[in-house]
Amino acid sequence: MFTDTDVITVLIADDHYMTREGIRSILGRAHDIEIIGEAEEGEEIKQKVAELRPRILLLDLHMPNLTPAQLEKWVRTNYPETITLVLTGHDRKAYRSGMLLTEMMDAGVSGYLEKSIRSEQLIASIRRAAHGESLFDQDQIERARRWREEVAW
Repeated sequence: MFTDTDVITVLIADDHYMTREGIRSILGRAHDIEIIGEAEEGEEIKQKVAELRPRILLLDLHMPNLTPAQLEKWVRTNYPETITLVLTGHDRKAYRSGMLLTEMMDAGVSGYLEKSIRSEQLIASIRRAAHGESLFDQDQIERARRWREEVAW
């Protein structure tokens, strides 16, 4: 069981160095969050998750060599204690139809965060996810529900 006194270990997975550096800088301000590694493509993410066993995998939506849904299914199967939060700079555009959002939810991702969120929101989101909270907001849940209904036709 995860407690408030435990350090939250994080693996940052993003193919852009500057983005990883910015996230590292933000999370470095939190006394209870430790960045234990970084990865920039799909196979490297798998290797680092297996080796480092992070509590949180902070995953960019668009990664080379693996779709986030494929990766999340692999994580759920092999390392179910790792919680995945997806970061995207393309929230509305990336899943306007609801398909990608629904695919990520179904794969087991715990939240879908826009890269435009404030530093303190990112830190709070990581803490909430580490304590087992789902971070999908009502709009995201509704979009996924509508998409499932449309596909069922």
